[in-house]
Amino acid sequence: MTDISSAPLDNSDAATPAATREFMTKLSGRGYAQYRHILVQLPDKDEPRASTLARMVTGRRHRELILYMLLVSSWGWLEANREPLSADVWIRALTASGGLTWSGSTLSRSWKHLEELGLLEKRERDDRLVRVTPRREDGNDSYTLPAGRTDRQNTYFTLPDAFWNDELFAKLSMPGLAVLLVVAKETSNQSEVWFTYDRMDEWYGLKARTVQTGVKELRALGLLDIREEIVTAPLSPTGKTVRTFYSLAAPYSYEARAAMQAKAQKETRARARKSSTKVAMKPTRPSRKANK
Repeated sequence: MTDISSAPLDNSDAATPAATREFMTKLSGRGYAQYRHILVQLPDKDEPRASTLARMVTGRRHRELILYMLLVSSWGWLEANREPLSADVWIRALTASGGLTWSGSTLSRSWKHLEELGLLEKRERDDRLVRVTPRREDGNDSYTLPAGRTDRQNTYFTLPDAFWNDELFAKLSMPGLAVLLVVAKETSNQSEVWFTYDRMDEWYGLKARTVQTGVKELRALGLLDIREEIVTAPLSPTGKTVRTFYSLAAPYSYEARAAMQAKAQKETRARARKSSTKVAMKPTRPSRKANK
């Protein structure tokens, strides 16, 4: 007689890392994630502009940046979840060929570092699980979804779910990810942005070499387009200079991301109309008069 308890488990139906990421992004229901501009750059031009991204790059916190981005991208549905996700789910979602390697210990350390950076509330035990709650992208306040507000602390940019489902998060080095975030932020309402390497430290807290490396990497992946334009420069020896403009390729381009947002907003309005119609059509019960 076979001892069922000792039989090997069949893992053929277990969720793969790719399936886990796809499921998590579908739960968000938009097709993209939202990140505040203050993740990349602080808004006050009279103060230092470097923000969380610069701290992550300088501190070599690549793992923590990826983990934080996944947490924020999932928070719309995760906040309402009865139970926190297990460490195994986070590890599986973050696992990809050629990417960073994850284990229980590296995950725990990364959560701890995010706490120290002010990007995570103090972790809480929930039975055998750990509940994690993000803080705002600059670490200075509790986290709330940014949509619907237009003040400087809440303006945001988007990244399509392809960032996770096509494993770009695992393909990019820290410089590549940093430049992707900078250009995505700067093209949240325009198709391209110009910058010079020697001003990146002042504007974003990023060293010129880091930006050069990131640009080269994104170009090699076919994700970054460059356009050069000759402009008048009265104080230049030649009276002119070359200005370099950068734009992201689809599905990260301004046009592609704007189309995703428009589609999501249209679907949200349609659901709201459908819901209000159901409420209006719901029959009401006639009131019963008390017997006299």
